[in-house]
Amino acid sequence: MNQAIIISLITLIFTSCNINRVVPNISQSNFDQKNNNFYAANYLSANYLIKNGDVYTASQILNKRMHNDKLLEIKFFSNLVSGKFNTADIVAKKLKNKNKTNILYDLPKYVLKIKDNNFKESLQLFKDQKLFFNVGNLNDLMKLWIEEEENKKDYLSERHYLNTSIHKLLILENFHNSNKLIGIADAIYKGKNLNSLESLFLAGFYFRVNNFERSKEIINTKLSNQFDKNSIINNFSNVNNMFSKLQKLKTILASKLYNFVNENNEKINKFNLYQKILLEFSLFLEPRMDISKYALAEIYNSEKISKIAIEKLESIPDRSFFSLAANLKKLSIIKSFEIDIKYKSSLEKVVDLWPKNKLVLYRLASYYKSKKQFYKSLKIYKDILDRHKYNDRDLFLYASNLDKIGKWKQAKVLFLQLLKKNPEDTYTLNYVSYKLALKNQDLDLALDLIEKALFIDPNNGYFLDTLGWVEFKRKNYNSAVFFLEKSVSILPRSAEVIDHLGDCYLLLDRKREALFEWKKALRYETDESIIKNIKDKIRKYEHLL
Repeated sequence: MNQAIIISLITLIFTSCNINRVVPNISQSNFDQKNNNFYAANYLSANYLIKNGDVYTASQILNKRMHNDKLLEIKFFSNLVSGKFNTADIVAKKLKNKNKTNILYDLPKYVLKIKDNNFKESLQLFKDQKLFFNVGNLNDLMKLWIEEEENKKDYLSERHYLNTSIHKLLILENFHNSNKLIGIADAIYKGKNLNSLESLFLAGFYFRVNNFERSKEIINTKLSNQFDKNSIINNFSNVNNMFSKLQKLKTILASKLYNFVNENNEKINKFNLYQKILLEFSLFLEPRMDISKYALAEIYNSEKISKIAIEKLESIPDRSFFSLAANLKKLSIIKSFEIDIKYKSSLEKVVDLWPKNKLVLYRLASYYKSKKQFYKSLKIYKDILDRHKYNDRDLFLYASNLDKIGKWKQAKVLFLQLLKKNPEDTYTLNYVSYKLALKNQDLDLALDLIEKALFIDPNNGYFLDTLGWVEFKRKNYNSAVFFLEKSVSILPRSAEVIDHLGDCYLLLDRKREALFEWKKALRYETDESIIKNIKDKIRKYEHLL
């Protein structure tokens, strides 16, 4: 079965359930009016929820005794996608008894047999559909496990070393002395870009062969800053750490299922249903696969189902190596609610757990900046520079905070230092140019800087606004209007750019147009002090028309 058929099959999940059709015509001869209303209401509710991604609530609505075929089909798929494989299997049997056919109806049975360690029986399912749901890849791992288990030979052939993945390595480790597999592990370490989950499993292998330095190196270099690396290293020998233990096949398969979603396959991964089934399958086999919970949270958040996204993140325990990433993601979701009290309390909890983590400190500093508590944010950025290996972005944030508290001269020195190091840093070029224009200082330098930025990014609306404002300060008003009008066409909802254009029209004695732009700016401005300033200009010039 080729990839196009797989995609069509996933689409069939919905089309076979008549998701986009009206309520089916339920015959009065079969059901009374009360049943008609019951089935119609449940059908509409479940359809709506599934179309919007909320398969969990849909499955709860439908998990009652029912006999209507269409509702049974939706009940099957909602339970399948939400990871309730036992219920999905029961419903699938009912549908098959009604002579309903769909290749997906055998999937829950496949999952349950693997869960019960009936690997040979699971291999009998989908054996002719090797590409369906990436079953072929899972089956290959199960076949290797069965082969090694039955042969119980203590030697490794050449084929074991050919294109061996971390998953095959973990299987072989169950049947061979770990020290004999170090060559395979070294090849994986040197020859492949590992994702976070694979890196942790490989670190676990080296931990078991007592190569603690390599294990630490993997954690420090292969994991992103969303991991508390020091804590992972310090707690790697902890009894609760699943990665330090010899891995069983279900855990290895669960890891492989996560990989199917994580792999960059746009053709398949655009189907959220497909990803959800794989990730729930992963968690069903290994409930500790916290990275699958995180991936599910990302999907539900992208579908704007924040409640389920947060539930998934909160199911990741504090001791998990993925806890920091989960909490950072949760903060991002809560921040989108725009409920300041809830975000602040959540942020404080995260800061208490990771008071020295750089990403957490960024969030705290950003919060203080949003509240215009610049001395507090400046102190945090200074701590980052002092305690961490900092980069240009850290120095930029520190310098911009110096500017916010009135220390422009010190900030300017740091900005120019950044530009000397990277003359094509457009963000810094724009920032310095705009600040010089606002302060009416070094306008020739300001012009030179913003022209360099626009040479690199000629259609950037913010850069065009800066150039327009520099020309305004240089009293080249016609030139300023040209660039500001172009900026407004790119950023039609930017109150700041619209306000600038109004100011420029005023100095060209185009008062009617100036008033029009200022009034338009009021639609988008949220800062009370700026709103007051714009209203003052309107009152001052409106009566002169």
